[in-house]
Amino acid sequence: MPALVKLSVALFVAGEVFILAAVGVESWPVLVGWAVAALLVAGVTRLVRRPAPRIILAALLLPACIITTFEGGLFFVPAATALLLAAVMDLRHRGHVVPLGS
Repeated sequence: MPALVKLSVALFVAGEVFILAAVGVESWPVLVGWAVAALLVAGVTRLVRRPAPRIILAALLLPACIITTFEGGLFFVPAATALLLAAVMDLRHRGHVVPLGS
């Protein structure tokens, strides 16, 4: 697992912990919903092998987090951003993009 993906997972867990600490145990439905959404994204990401669709999926997570602000979506923007960066870096490492300055 690439370091940026690990960072994305860590940021997701930090968002969950922060919501739990700020709201309390009453936030369990929201936390379960976000955990299910994260598992769904992880499953789809594992199924998609090509880098370009992974970038599109990761890029769509950012507006989704902003749209779901009232359900705590803004807490997961850093995790979505790290996932997007991981997808872009994966594309670059596979040789599909010419690095800048070359």
